[in-house]
Amino acid sequence: MKKNITINLLGRLYAIDEDAYELLKRYTDSLRNYFGRREGGGEIVDDIEARIAELFDEVKSGGTEAITIEHVQDIIHRIGEPDEMETDASEQPTPDSTQKDEAKKTTAEESGKRTKRLYRNLSDRKFMGVLSGLAAYFGGDVLWWRLGFVFLLFFTPGGFVARMLSWNYWNWGISLNLSLFFLYIALGILMPVADTPEDRLRMKGKEVNPQNLADEVSQTQPANVPGDGPKGCINGIFLMIGNLFRGFIYIIGITLAITMLAGIIFILAVMLMPHSVIHENNQEFWQFFDGNYTLLAIFAVTTLFTLTIPAYCIIHSLFHEFGQFQPMGFRQRVSMLVIWLVAFVVSAVVGTGLAGKVKEAEKHKGERIDTEWREENTHAGIFYEPYEWEFLTERGWLVQRAENCHDRYTNNGQYYGEDAWERYIDTYDERHRQIFTIERTDSLQPGRYQLTACVRADGQGAYIHAYIDGYAQAPWTIEIPADGNEGGGIWQEAKARKDSIDAYVTPNPEENRPADYDHITSLAQANDGKGYGWNRVTIRDIRIKEPVRLHYGVTTDPNITHSTWLGHWFSACDFELTRIK
Repeated sequence: MKKNITINLLGRLYAIDEDAYELLKRYTDSLRNYFGRREGGGEIVDDIEARIAELFDEVKSGGTEAITIEHVQDIIHRIGEPDEMETDASEQPTPDSTQKDEAKKTTAEESGKRTKRLYRNLSDRKFMGVLSGLAAYFGGDVLWWRLGFVFLLFFTPGGFVARMLSWNYWNWGISLNLSLFFLYIALGILMPVADTPEDRLRMKGKEVNPQNLADEVSQTQPANVPGDGPKGCINGIFLMIGNLFRGFIYIIGITLAITMLAGIIFILAVMLMPHSVIHENNQEFWQFFDGNYTLLAIFAVTTLFTLTIPAYCIIHSLFHEFGQFQPMGFRQRVSMLVIWLVAFVVSAVVGTGLAGKVKEAEKHKGERIDTEWREENTHAGIFYEPYEWEFLTERGWLVQRAENCHDRYTNNGQYYGEDAWERYIDTYDERHRQIFTIERTDSLQPGRYQLTACVRADGQGAYIHAYIDGYAQAPWTIEIPADGNEGGGIWQEAKARKDSIDAYVTPNPEENRPADYDHITSLAQANDGKGYGWNRVTIRDIRIKEPVRLHYGVTTDPNITHSTWLGHWFSACDFELTRIK
C-alpha cells in the first residue's frame, strides 16, 4: 500500500504517489538549479512545468487516478534537450542543422570530459565515499581501488597485519600507513559531496542538461547492501570493514573534539580570568605575562582558531553522519582550511618565539633556585649536599677545606664491614687535584691516647692527622696505605683467621667456632673475596698534659702533610680515640 499525495501544478490538482512525488521534486529542483544561473531560466522552468502538467493530463485522460513513479520516469525522459526547449517547435531539421547538432553533441561530450570534477560519492560508499569518488574521476572499478587501499593500509611493511605476524618493517612503512590514513581523512573533509544530480553528472564527466538530469534523477541509486555472488561477498566484507573503520573514526573524532573543547575552555579562562587559573604567588608567570602580553594575546587568539575550526568540523561531520546537519559547501571547506592554515602558521611562529622566551625564563628561574639552594646548604663557606651534611654533622665532622672535590665528601657501596652500603668519608678527582681536610674535635683530660681509623687510598699523599689547639702544625700524622680497592690489611687479617678456623677440624666444628666467625667471614668475602683495600691505621702515644681540645681527621693538604697527593680517591671511616691506661 502506497501513500498518495495531492499536488498543485499550475493551478491543477493531481494525485501522485509518494515515490513519484520524491522523483518529480528532485527533477524539478535539479532543473531550477541548472537554469537558475541563466538569463530567463525561470521562464524556461515554468514552461517545463507546464509541459509536465500537459503530460499529466494525458495520463489522467487514459483513466489513471494517481500518477506513479513509472509515469514520472517516462515523462522526464520525454522532456528533451535544452536547445529543443529554446528553439521554435515548428522548425524542421535540415541536413546542415543535423550535422551541427552532432558536432555540438560531440563538443559537449568532450567539454564534459574536460570539466569532470572530483566529488565524494555517497551513493556508493563504504565509509566516506572517497575511494568511490576517486574511481569515478580517474576511472577503474571502485572494487580495485578499495582492495588496493586495504592492502596498502594493512599488509604493507608497518601495517597492522604485518605487525601481528611479526614481519620486519621499516620507518617508511609506518609513515606510509599513517600518511594513507590521514590522507583519506583529509580528502574526506576537503572533497565536496555529490549530493545533487548535477554534482553526480559532473563527477561522471557528463554534460549537465535536462536529458542527462532526467536520466540521473530517474536512475535507481545503489542501496549499499552486500548483494549476492563473489563480488557481493567482497562488498559485504568492505561494508563490515567500513563500519569498523567508521566506529574507530567516531571514537577518535569524539575524543579529539572533547580534547579541543577542553583546550578552548582553558585558553578562554586564561584570557578572560587569568587570576582564577594561575596562582597569584607565581611571580615568574606574572612577570613573563606582563612582559610578553602582546605575543601571548596573538598566540591565544590564533590557537583558539587552530582548535575551534577542527573541533567545529569534527562536530559538524558527526552530526552530518547522523543526518542532523547538511554537509558543508566546498567554498566553506576551503575558507575554513585557509583560515586554519593561517592561524596555525601564526600560532606556530609566535609559539616558537614564546617557547624560546619560556626556556630562557626557566633557565633564569633554575639558576635562581639553584643559587638559593646552594646558599641554603652552604656552611662556613663550603657547600654540602643535604644528606651529606646530615651524615657528617651527626658524627661531629666538619669540612675545613675542599678544593676540586666536586661538592662530594662521602660515598657508599664499598664499606669493609657486613653492610657494604654504610656511608664513609670519601673524595674523588680524576686529575688528583683535590685538596681536602675534614676534622672533628674532642675535649681530652691529661693522659695517653691513641687514634685508630679504617682507611684506604689509590695513591700516596693522604694522611690521618691530629693536633691540639694553638699548634700551627699537626704533631701527629700517619699516611694512608695506597692499596687501591682490592686487598688491604683488614681483608688479609680476616681471610687468614677464617682459613685458620676452617682448617681446625673437630667433631663439632660449628659449635667450636668463635663468636665473631660470621663477621670475619663477611670481611673475608668482601668484593667477591678480593677485599676493598681497607687498612686499619693507628697514631699511638698521643700525650696530653693538661685539659685540651684535640682536632683530628683526614687530609691531603700539603701544608699539613708536607707531601703531594698522587691518587684519585681516598676513603676513611670508623675513627676511634681511646685512652691508654
